[in-house]
Amino acid sequence: MSSEIIVSRPHYDSRVHQKSPPLEQEVPQPSSGSATAGYRSAKYTPAEWFSNYQAILAQAGTNHRDAQNIQLESRTLSQDTEAAALKTQATGTRLLGERLQEIHSWKSELQWHIELLQADTESLLMVKKRLERALDATETPFAIATDNLTCRARRLGAELVRDTVEEELLKVSDIVT
Repeated sequence: MSSEIIVSRPHYDSRVHQKSPPLEQEVPQPSSGSATAGYRSAKYTPAEWFSNYQAILAQAGTNHRDAQNIQLESRTLSQDTEAAALKTQATGTRLLGERLQEIHSWKSELQWHIELLQADTESLLMVKKRLERALDATETPFAIATDNLTCRARRLGAELVRDTVEEELLKVSDIVT
C-alpha cells in the first residue's frame, strides 16, 4: 500500500505579468555619522569579541554538562525501571506458579472426592436393587398372610379361633411390614 499525496498543479494566469526578481537589499554599513548618534556601532573590539566568545564557550560547556547529567540520570532511571519491572515480573511469575500448584492440588482433591462419591453411588444403587428385589419377594407372602387373616376374620361364632396358625400369619404380616 503506497501512501501518495495528491496535490493539484498550480494554475498560473498567463495574463498576469510576473514580477521582476526583488533587488538585493543592501546591508547597511556601519557609520559613525549623526544617524548612529547614541547607538553603538556594529564593530566590536577584540577584547569584546573574546569576552563574548568566552561567554558562548562557557554556556556551551554548561549545556554540555547539563546534557551529560540528563543522559546519566536517564540511563539510571531506565536501569532502575527495568530492574523494578524484572523484579515485579519475577514476583508475578512466582505467585502465578504458586497459584497454579494450589489449583492443581484442589483439582486433584476434588477428583478424588468425585471418584469416592461415584463408588458410593454405585454401591448404594446395588443395595437399592437388592432391597427392591427383597421387597418384591415379600409381596407374595404378605398378600397370602393378609388374605388368610381376612378370611379367618370372616368366620362366624365357634369357628373364630385364635390358634397357632393365626399367630404365625400375624408374625409374617408384622415382619413384612
